[in-house]
Amino acid sequence: MWVKDKQLMTYAQRKQQLRWQACAFLLCLLLPLSVLFYFGFAQLKQNQLSAYQEQARNLISQIDRQMFKRRLLTSSLPVEAFDYYQAVYNPLTEETLQIPSVLSHRDPARPTATRPIQGLVGYFQFDAQGQFNSPIWPEPLSAKDLTTSTTEQQQSSVELQQRYEQTKFIYQTLLKSHALQTKLATGLSKENGLYQLWFDVPGYFIFYRLPKVGAQRKLQGYLVRRAPYLLSLVSEYLGQSQFDQPIVLTLKADSSASSNKVHNTMTAQPEQVHFLLSRSQASAQQLAEADIAPELGAQSLYSAPLRWPFNNYTLHFTTHTLPMSQTMVYSSVFALLLIVTILGACYGFYRLSVRQLALAEQRMNFVSSVSHELKTPLTAIRMYAEMLRTGTVVCADAQQDYYGFIHSESERLSRLIDNILLLTRLNQDDHNDLSQVKPDYAPLSMLADIIRSKTSTLLENQGFTLNMVIEPPLSPALEVLVDQDAFAQVVINIVENTIKFFAAEGITDPARKQLDITFRRAEQSRDKLELEIRDYGPGVSQQQCDKLFELFYRGGSELTRTTQGTGIGLALVAQLMKAQQGQISAHQMSPGLALRLTLQTQHVTDTMPKPTGLK
Repeated sequence: MWVKDKQLMTYAQRKQQLRWQACAFLLCLLLPLSVLFYFGFAQLKQNQLSAYQEQARNLISQIDRQMFKRRLLTSSLPVEAFDYYQAVYNPLTEETLQIPSVLSHRDPARPTATRPIQGLVGYFQFDAQGQFNSPIWPEPLSAKDLTTSTTEQQQSSVELQQRYEQTKFIYQTLLKSHALQTKLATGLSKENGLYQLWFDVPGYFIFYRLPKVGAQRKLQGYLVRRAPYLLSLVSEYLGQSQFDQPIVLTLKADSSASSNKVHNTMTAQPEQVHFLLSRSQASAQQLAEADIAPELGAQSLYSAPLRWPFNNYTLHFTTHTLPMSQTMVYSSVFALLLIVTILGACYGFYRLSVRQLALAEQRMNFVSSVSHELKTPLTAIRMYAEMLRTGTVVCADAQQDYYGFIHSESERLSRLIDNILLLTRLNQDDHNDLSQVKPDYAPLSMLADIIRSKTSTLLENQGFTLNMVIEPPLSPALEVLVDQDAFAQVVINIVENTIKFFAAEGITDPARKQLDITFRRAEQSRDKLELEIRDYGPGVSQQQCDKLFELFYRGGSELTRTTQGTGIGLALVAQLMKAQQGQISAHQMSPGLALRLTLQTQHVTDTMPKPTGLK
């Protein structure tokens, strides 16, 4: 039942069904393809993010190793170096000399054990009684020395004055450390030999150790500024990283570290430190939080806490939204090309199917038209022949009229059948080696005679006037490449088509009952002839002009059309023109329609002084 209903559908219904089927097919292709591309791009983006995260993870691992390495190197400093004077035995003189310590210099950039300590303020030492001294000042300091004025000896030397001021600054800063005060108050017990860290003084790190010097234990260490120290720590490895876009690294103090008792007793929250790494810069750059662009925090890459003694700090890596990698760009181009190809292919198949539906509809109309064209004259021929056979018509004049009608209708049927057979042969043989179409050069005057002889009777019977003009510089002696029979068939079909539609529109204006035939040189080439056949009938739209030469095309509906025809006349004309190496085109006129035939010529004579009009 479904198939039966489908066969009964009209052309519009079939076309609508085809449109829905094409859309459904396209949707079935694009939906899984879109899902595949979506997850594919998501995986590529995740792979890119994983690569950045792996770089960040390696960077943190390198920073951790560098921190631990620095602790080992600074632990190699001798315990005696934290006094201003260091005893050195001279075996030659058997005397012990007092020389300044290797740590007595004031330049932080000067290396001590292996390399400079960036941000170094100075070294310090406390004994078990809490007495403070520094390797850069020969005498110990107490709390009351911070409020007293300098001595005359100190004022006598700029160098001594600077050393004294630096020592006082170290001492004052250390006194702000609650952890250090607690350690001095509770006693200096034995701990790990490596340097430990206090960070409860805002902006500073206090590295310390508790070695045993002689019979007592002392607290030794060094004070560094936090920002320069961290910057030097991360800059070395940030510059070696392979990030393709700017990266912001933030060292953030984690107040949730409950195991860090020193951190929990701090009165001031350690500030965050931000570093910017860009491929356009040779090293990392420290930034204030206000100077960081908001978009640099759009994509979080990786976060991890540092190891002891910096385990209260967490490193956060952020950057812009990750750009498309080359693989993603190539995949996007491939996906776009694939989608465009699928859309183009689907549209091409849809247009092809629509043309096939239209062709099937035109063939159905052709069958209907041919049936009508054959049935009507055959019915009349049969009726008149029956009347003549039975002797019903006894008048000799009436009999001659009936014989003439039968003859004319028979000729019309013969032309219709010949057109159909000729069109079939032209389509099958593709115009190669056709025995029925053999173009040869003929004079232009012969073409004019063919037009006059083949169309005069048709035009006179309908009251039409023929106007024929040869425009200069053409000459009647010009030779044109045509097949005379095929050319005559072309002209007859065009004239019959003109008369048929003129009568169907009921035009009664005698001034419009004329046909203009003009020979002129083709504009696009001097070696071609243009023959224009122009009528003053109802004409067609420009859209119909483009379809006039399509096979089976007829304007309007088969159910409401009043004109006779099968829709193959002008299609046959186009095929015959092509077989003669010519072309035909339709042009809308006001009023009427102009058909322009372009033919090959052998030579052009430029001796015509004025146009020649032929009636």
